[in-house]
Amino acid sequence: MDKLIVIIGITGTQGASVADVFLKEPGWKVRGVSRNPDKPDSKAWTEKGAEVVKADINDPSSLILAFKGATVIFGVTDFWHPFYDPENQKKFKPGQTINQFCYDLEFTQGRNIADAAATVESLERYVWSSLSSAKKWSKGKYTWAYHLDAKAYVDEYIKEKQPKLWEKTSVLQVGFFLTNWQVGIGGRPQKQPDGSYKIMVQGDGNRPLPQVVTRKDTGYFVRALVQVPPGKKLLGYGSLISWKDYIKLWCEIQGVPNGGYQEITVEDYDKAMPGGLGREVGEMYAYAGEFGYDGSDPSIIHPKDVSSLSDLMLGYDGTKCSVVGGTVPDDLYRRVFQDGRLVVGDVKFDCTVPVQKMFGSAIYPWLTPA
Repeated sequence: MDKLIVIIGITGTQGASVADVFLKEPGWKVRGVSRNPDKPDSKAWTEKGAEVVKADINDPSSLILAFKGATVIFGVTDFWHPFYDPENQKKFKPGQTINQFCYDLEFTQGRNIADAAATVESLERYVWSSLSSAKKWSKGKYTWAYHLDAKAYVDEYIKEKQPKLWEKTSVLQVGFFLTNWQVGIGGRPQKQPDGSYKIMVQGDGNRPLPQVVTRKDTGYFVRALVQVPPGKKLLGYGSLISWKDYIKLWCEIQGVPNGGYQEITVEDYDKAMPGGLGREVGEMYAYAGEFGYDGSDPSIIHPKDVSSLSDLMLGYDGTKCSVVGGTVPDDLYRRVFQDGRLVVGDVKFDCTVPVQKMFGSAIYPWLTPA
């Protein structure tokens, strides 16, 4: 009998990646959860072979029905969509900020998913997409990275309130999205008056940080966590690279002068992005730069530490790829730049494009096969 994975947010970036991988995995069926199975994004998944059912992470009873018969559940929440929804400002408690509102909402949603998952007798693995707690690992120095803490405290909730589910749980911490600069939350190289490009971020520019092509990579991390015993806390990334090495590589690929790295402050972020966004983002980068993206949590493992992640040492088509640039401990990045072209597996992409189009993958449709 086929096993069943139920995916929260199948139309989102992480959920879609998980669905892509498991739809190709022999012996697996995929069920996606959507608030509206009739919308085009949801129907696209039914055409690919997935089942899509209606459920809402704000409604625990709907999740219980959606999870019925699951072998594996992938749980994920989204801090940012509610953050940008102006309608939510009408829902604030007295004195509450948008950051605090989104924290409360995301924590509640994470609990709802966990509580529903705990009712599934057939469940063998719960994979929870989390992050490290900036408040905990910085010992209270950084308290405004609410999108980190909300997810991290769901870990603690499961451990304390749903211990049987915790025994079946593995945690995935997805690294910095290589698309973050596209939505204006950091890592965007800025053109300088002399024509060079500089990257300005809070934190130590020499510290290697995890970067990931989320839409492509997440599913492989989840598959690996399903294939090994539970209890893992995996930092999912394709490359560990410092901001200084990042901008150097970026400029080399684009053929533009390297303006280097400049450290800015949380206050700089707050001024540039007022209303809570700047401080949220600034403290995230400051925390990662000082304490590490994972807070230097000793329980964290890396892809190279999980034996069944050996397939990630290869290109997606099974061909070996070289490592290029940065402080990269292994060849998990799976991307190699050759003769001004980006190679993903055996597909080459033309990289002689404007500077904002550096990295190629399924989430960068403007890069077409050469």
